[in-house]
Amino acid sequence: DEMEEEGVEGKKEEEEKEDPVVIGMTLHSSFHFGLVRPLTFGGLCSGKIPLADRFYVGGPGQLRGFMPAGIGPRASRGGSSVPGGDSLGGDLFYTSTLAASVPFPKSISTLRHNGARLFGFVNAGTCVSTTGGASGTVSLLGMPAWNQILKSSRVSVGGGVSVGSPMGRFEATYAVPLRYGPRDARKAVQFGFGFSFG
Repeated sequence: DEMEEEGVEGKKEEEEKEDPVVIGMTLHSSFHFGLVRPLTFGGLCSGKIPLADRFYVGGPGQLRGFMPAGIGPRASRGGSSVPGGDSLGGDLFYTSTLAASVPFPKSISTLRHNGARLFGFVNAGTCVSTTGGASGTVSLLGMPAWNQILKSSRVSVGGGVSVGSPMGRFEATYAVPLRYGPRDARKAVQFGFGFSFG
């Protein structure tokens, strides 16, 4: 009887391992944050952060559903290729991703054999300028800065296909921004390639 019970238990475990929803599912998460402050050397240098040193957020590698440099502070003019004016960048940003991926179904064996995966994701992030205005610098630990970060956060959801290669990861995604600003440059369908060296 004990042998038979063990045999039944072993069969049940084997059947669970064949479940395509559970087997091969992988959860992914990431969080990126940046803050830049100027070095003034006691007033010898300008307190302004050059455009090239600011953060720019958007695109398939950072915040899907938005174009590269698609969110954050913008100029009142420009932006012929994107709505809302030219991007000015920010001195503080964050991006976060939560995703789940599964291998392609067995019925599409070519893609499955080459390591292609289906995935769904939720992205959130922002890019803000915490300097400027009438009061000058806004304290990051002060309430106004945290309110600015929370109020300006963007959120998108979507799905896509990813394929690994010796050079890096290729992905094609479709994203729907759920929270966005009126001057954001959005883009639903995107293609991305992440290089890896070493």
